[in-house]
Amino acid sequence: MPEEQFIKISREILYNEIWEISAAGVAKKYNVPYVELLRLCKEIEIPIPPSGYWTKLNFGKPVEKIPLPKSSQSEVILPINVESKRSKCSANSESADAKNNEDNKSDIKDSEAGIAIEDAEEQSASEVTDENDNSQLTNRTVSGQWNTYNREKLYEEVWAKPVVQVAVQYGVSDVAIHKICKSLNVPVPPRGYWARLRAGEKMKKTPLHVAKGITEKTGLKSFAGVKESIALQQTLAFLTEEERQKVLLVAEKIQVYGENTKLHKKIISYHTKVKEWNKNDRKPEGAQRSFKNYTNRPPFLAGVISNETLPRVYRILDDIYRQIEMLGGSVNDDLSLTIRNESVSLEIFEAQDEVKHEITRQEAQELLIYEDAKRHNKWASQPNIRKYDYLFNGKLRICIRQSRYFRDSEKEKVESRLGDMLIELYEESEVVRKNREAYEEAKRKEAEAKRLREERKIRYNEEVDKTIALTNMAQDYDIASKIRVYINALESKVDMNDEKTAEWIDWAKKKADWFDPTVAREDELFGTREHEKSENEKTLKKAGSYWW
Repeated sequence: MPEEQFIKISREILYNEIWEISAAGVAKKYNVPYVELLRLCKEIEIPIPPSGYWTKLNFGKPVEKIPLPKSSQSEVILPINVESKRSKCSANSESADAKNNEDNKSDIKDSEAGIAIEDAEEQSASEVTDENDNSQLTNRTVSGQWNTYNREKLYEEVWAKPVVQVAVQYGVSDVAIHKICKSLNVPVPPRGYWARLRAGEKMKKTPLHVAKGITEKTGLKSFAGVKESIALQQTLAFLTEEERQKVLLVAEKIQVYGENTKLHKKIISYHTKVKEWNKNDRKPEGAQRSFKNYTNRPPFLAGVISNETLPRVYRILDDIYRQIEMLGGSVNDDLSLTIRNESVSLEIFEAQDEVKHEITRQEAQELLIYEDAKRHNKWASQPNIRKYDYLFNGKLRICIRQSRYFRDSEKEKVESRLGDMLIELYEESEVVRKNREAYEEAKRKEAEAKRLREERKIRYNEEVDKTIALTNMAQDYDIASKIRVYINALESKVDMNDEKTAEWIDWAKKKADWFDPTVAREDELFGTREHEKSENEKTLKKAGSYWW
């Protein structure tokens, strides 16, 4: 039997600690059996946080603290085990973990940010381990799924390396580390700290103040958490680390401004355009409205969002536009965005409910006229009355990337996803950049191919011209050779002493030289023969009536 001791504690102090660090945290702090603590709390009427309380608290959602009822008992005696319960935990861990995997499956899924869910009814005693005096251990696993974050060690880590790297060490996201630091009141380096430090600037380290609350926190470490951490590392990987941290920090802290805040000037200017288009829209009331129902696509936000929902849409856009401009982007006149010198746009629709159409008085009259015409065998056009009406229901759907969208659900509004939208806009800017560069590269290759084709065409035509000229000159040379052969034959047969014969032979030799492109003799009447031209172009023709 393990040796047992007892600790006496005020009922009010125990109540406050349970609502500050959870029942499991109190059991761990005082080394009290968790099940025994729950039994005592029920016995002396100390309320325990309900299921899901810590999840809502860690995600900034409103929670309700159950007040401590009055009781005649002011103190509580807690049984403390001096011996470690490690052997008991190890003996029961396999069966307890199997049970927890089934009972707590939904709660573990809710802990995507890496924050522990300390539910009074679902936390088993085997999930609580003993404190370890080894100060070098900064994160301890609980049942292989949980980490315990020590306030002082976490402070040293986030000031020794970027939060992203610390998150990888713990197997959670950097957003989760930021939230844990906030809950433990651990200061983190400001924006641009690491870039300025790398640049050689001396930076001051924010001191860690004395703890006023909890000094440790339990967080989930699971394969899902590791996958989320890896996915977050890949998020915005195309940015420099400084730019990436800047965008992630803005995305984490983005908030919805009050309704009384003045809207962005581009939104105010664009509002008139939407209002004018909706005013001139000829679609009857109750008709289905989407871009595919319009022959000419309406401008952004026009036609597909009700006038009642437009102010909410403008507020959402205003919240996003403020952050984009703070990060160096800009808003265009058509409410598209310029991010990293790329044009990025989004689409926003309002869902519509399909309800059975109620016939109007005018439609009823048209039906009566049609039925009366049929009874009297007269021709009449059957009125086209739709079966359903489509009514806007206020639920928004925001599309940024292809097949990626944010929409209102029963549990949350799109306003809670503004940070994710900001990140998606930056991701889309990279997609646009790649598509633009691919398009530009394709156009460059097309222009290069066209240039090469033109060059080849020119070279080909030049080669054709040169070859034709060569054959034409060869033909002239052939004529000159034939003339000379004839002259040689003639000289052996005629009397060269005859003056006329000798004169004609001299003339013939000159004409041979005129035909010969290798001599290219200029004739006193014919001039210089253009040997490269075709035979038709070089054919000798008699002069007409007019002579120069």
